Amino acid sequence: MKKSIFILSVVAAVLFSSCGTTKVSGSGIKGNAAKVQKNYVTILDYQGASFGSEIPQWVVEIGNGNYSAEYLSPIMPGIAGKKPFVVVSRGDNLEFTKQWADLVDVEVQVGDEMQRIVGKAVSAAQKGRSKQSGDVKDPTSLEQELNMYKQAVSAVELNGLEKIASYWIQKEVKTSKKAKESKVYYEYYAVWGMTKKLYDAQIQSALSSIEDNTDEGKALKESLSLKLQNMMITSNNEEINTEAEETLDAK
Repeated sequence: MKKSIFILSVVAAVLFSSCGTTKVSGSGIKGNAAKVQKNYVTILDYQGASFGSEIPQWVVEIGNGNYSAEYLSPIMPGIAGKKPFVVVSRGDNLEFTKQWADLVDVEVQVGDEMQRIVGKAVSAAQKGRSKQSGDVKDPTSLEQELNMYKQAVSAVELNGLEKIASYWIQKEVKTSKKAKESKVYYEYYAVWGMTKKLYDAQIQSALSSIEDNTDEGKALKESLSLKLQNMMITSNNEEINTEAEETLDAK
């Protein structure tokens, strides 16, 4: 069974915790047949289809790559004021797909994504310095700087993280409209969240432990802090990693 996980970081029913007067918003997609054709992807079934329920708009937004609080908070109870972490697993067996997602420690997945971001940010900063000065740094020195930042970020424990909601959809994918062969799989969505203020404070605390008060060091800390604060997904899928990286670079 193939499976993948977004950040990006997971139960058969949608778990909503009420928050103020936030209203659950539907996507307008519903029907007894539960088949929705778009391009070469067909929705075969989804959670609540037998009751004629709509697919929640927050699921559609996530499917469109909109993982931030800006998109989710107006349409998803319980996420307002929190830093969202989206986890999506895929597989050909719904129960196994759910179990995979439910058993994965989201904190570990978020931690892995942080390490990836740190590696990319530090490497980019080092290349920029070398290009500007014309000097190539000793590989040992580069490795030490990278390990220093990775070690600092690994101290982030994400205290206060909780699951907000989950949902599943069954899809069929064809390479063309007339293709005889197709791939059928389940997508299992889950959204986790924690107070953004608390999350940002943990990031700042971790980076402040690094004793680098040079102008270059301060610039790197500022850039890295922003990228970690804007981090939206985690994944073990190369295609999704690329998508996440492009989204992160756009920040």
